[in-house]
Amino acid sequence: MTTTTGDLTGALVDGRYRLRRLIAQGGMADVYEAHDERLDRTVAVKMITAGRRGGFDLKAFTHEARTIARLSHPNVVAVFDQGVHDGLPYVVMEYVPGTTLRDLLNRRRRLRIEEAVELCAQLLDGLQAAHDAGLVHRDIKPENILLKNGGRGDRVKVVDFGLAEAVHGDRDTGGPLVATAAYVAPELVGGMPATTASDVYSTAILLYELLTGEVPFDGPDSGAVARRHVEEDVPSPQLKAPDVPEGLAGLVTAAAARRPGQRPVDAGAFLRRLQAVDLGHVPGSTGKVPRPTRAVQTTMVVDQAKPRRNWKALVTLGLIAVALVSVATAGWWIGIGRYTSTPSLLDQDRDTVAAYAEERGFEVDLVDGYSSSVPIGGVVSQDPEVGDRIRQGATITVVVSLGPERYAVPDLAGRTEEEAREALAAFDAEVAVEREYSTEFTEVGEVTRTDPPAGEEVKAGAPVTLYVSDGFPPLQVPDVVGLAEDDAAAALEALELVVGDVATRHSDSIPAGSVIEQTPAADAPAGPGDEIALVVSDGPEPVEVPDVLGMDIEEATDELEGLGFTVKTAQIWFTGTVFDQSLDAGTEHPKGSEIWLWAR
Repeated sequence: MTTTTGDLTGALVDGRYRLRRLIAQGGMADVYEAHDERLDRTVAVKMITAGRRGGFDLKAFTHEARTIARLSHPNVVAVFDQGVHDGLPYVVMEYVPGTTLRDLLNRRRRLRIEEAVELCAQLLDGLQAAHDAGLVHRDIKPENILLKNGGRGDRVKVVDFGLAEAVHGDRDTGGPLVATAAYVAPELVGGMPATTASDVYSTAILLYELLTGEVPFDGPDSGAVARRHVEEDVPSPQLKAPDVPEGLAGLVTAAAARRPGQRPVDAGAFLRRLQAVDLGHVPGSTGKVPRPTRAVQTTMVVDQAKPRRNWKALVTLGLIAVALVSVATAGWWIGIGRYTSTPSLLDQDRDTVAAYAEERGFEVDLVDGYSSSVPIGGVVSQDPEVGDRIRQGATITVVVSLGPERYAVPDLAGRTEEEAREALAAFDAEVAVEREYSTEFTEVGEVTRTDPPAGEEVKAGAPVTLYVSDGFPPLQVPDVVGLAEDDAAAALEALELVVGDVATRHSDSIPAGSVIEQTPAADAPAGPGDEIALVVSDGPEPVEVPDVLGMDIEEATDELEGLGFTVKTAQIWFTGTVFDQSLDAGTEHPKGSEIWLWAR
């Protein structure tokens, strides 16, 4: 396997994704903002650099990436495509402009309680979609939580579902510890497989950090931190942040229980308990030192010595109030009032989506796109997304599925097996190899043909059989000309050859029922199962006897012999005129037949 190192900015991946700029680097992958030149949209391409360390399981990665691609949820970063570029596996994901939760925490340290709860609820909603699909994230941490608009009230997006497991090939075996130590569930430290309860634990640690500004366990190295998760109970967040309500603090410690069976069973159970917590009146806190407050005089002083002017002041105040209300109303309408939340069109299809959107006061712009998970005509995605702020009456762009993208099987005849596999990897073909002898492609290892044949269109991931040459066939066709048909067939079958088409033809030299001709000819190369066509003799061709009565005997003899007959003569007188013939005129007889002529 070859590998590529360094910044790949400018590279064209799979003839489709132009890498524009490197936007993130990590131990597992580099992430690029890219342009999908086929669908004319911005995407994120994650190049899995973990493959450089060896032991990468491409089949496991491909299976996991397809499973992730089936997730469709507004709180999950969508996966559109996957493949291999210069030996490095990659996934193509939804591009989310904004920042990570880690960036937000670095700026603010901790979040307001209501803000932390809302963010965690969106995270759990997305996690539950994954849990329902049989996926475990295993690496919940602030770096894997994207905030679409920098944390200013916009939607939370969870990224990297299952990719750590796919890269390391450890979904079902426990495998190496790939989670982040500050958020790792105790059972993973002990080598147990990740479960939905593992994600619940990591999310509880994340919520603890949002509420307090720090994680519960720290240490000199990741190993020490991981051991604390195993050996210590997570303390109540109230010890660090007394303003956290009792019910919320209790839920955090319950979800972070060391035994998986004592936690909410999955993200959905955690979310239901979170939504049931009574936050009551909680003081807003961002983790920053609050600014000191100061009194502001708001009472208007009225001159009691001039009461007749009070009405003018009241009128002035009224006009000012009306102006302020008008300005405020206009500002509200321009800034907020004319906006609403984007409805979900994901459950519609090509035939219903326009009418459905119109009922809710929106227009739609339909765009075709390929999808391996959404049936033809179904809605793949929408922009703006569900819940995003949108102006009343605006247009929502809807991508409608064309079904799985189709690819033409390339002409691979004459190429090596390795070259053919690389070509088929472009559409993730499921390759099987069959070997056969070939008289056309005689080099061992050359591809002779494919099934489906070159040019036929198939879906991504379709099975393709490569037929690879084992060299020149080891057999030679025997000479069966002159043998009776049954004897010829027996001779061919003894060499595992097959009698093909059998034709018949007259022959003056080969007896009826014997082989006149064979294709391929004797000593030609052949392989087991090859067909040999035969031509079998019908005997000499029949000839019509002419009427020679009254002819000179010598002339009659010449004519009959010219037609292939054997002529016998008997002469009574000396004139030599034929008066009788042994074979009647007009009858047909094989060449070589004997005919008597009598002359007088």
